[in-house]
Amino acid sequence: MKFKSAMLTDIGNYRKSNQDNLDFATKKTGEALGVVCDGMGGHAYGEVASKIAVEKFIEYFNETDLTKFNQKEVNRWLRSCVNNILTEMVEYSNERFETRDMGTTLTAILFTSVGGFVINVGDSRTYKLVNDELFQVTQDQNLWNSTPEAERKDIQMSGVYEKANDFTFWKVLTSALGPQKTLRIDTYFIENQEGIYMLTTDGVHDYMDEEITASTLGNAKVKLKDKAHLIVEDAKDNISTDNLSILIIEAE
Repeated sequence: MKFKSAMLTDIGNYRKSNQDNLDFATKKTGEALGVVCDGMGGHAYGEVASKIAVEKFIEYFNETDLTKFNQKEVNRWLRSCVNNILTEMVEYSNERFETRDMGTTLTAILFTSVGGFVINVGDSRTYKLVNDELFQVTQDQNLWNSTPEAERKDIQMSGVYEKANDFTFWKVLTSALGPQKTLRIDTYFIENQEGIYMLTTDGVHDYMDEEITASTLGNAKVKLKDKAHLIVEDAKDNISTDNLSILIIEAE
């Protein structure tokens, strides 16, 4: 496969530092890996956690021959990568006690000869443009999505959801990657790999206009780097309060 990519990270209008990290790598054998991580702003050293996660994932990708892996083996390898990253973080925090509460989200997409794979921890997202509309591949690992559907309907009907949402109660993460975090790894399979993909941190997707974003991604007359800039600026115009990071990948 052939790939085009563009990535952009922005400190945003309100944060004093940028705790996001992202990268994209390809191999001559045809595989590609994109990773986006959002260091947890409420915890010390979130930028360290996101940096370790991205750098180690890319390192594992570069040193592993995936050409003979079947679907189950690729899925197993992805999960082992995340667990190995966690081990790295634990070892890091054991030597630097002040970093023990660090954490990060992680969303990543891997293109291989046996299909595409998405792996997710937390609430960063992977999207695919399908029929000129955004399709969210991943599901946020937060309190709302971990609540049973019947209970969610009762909450919505009672009006409690809207009241609590003012304090972003339902967005509290139920999973993250870090030495003292609860970890749940979700994986997704993409059979048809060709298309346009977008990986974002919540500073982007919580504030962007989905219709405008889909239109921007699908506009063949706009360069990829300009698409990334336009989407980030749209989120900032909508008063994004967080760091903003985006990775756009065209696979053909």
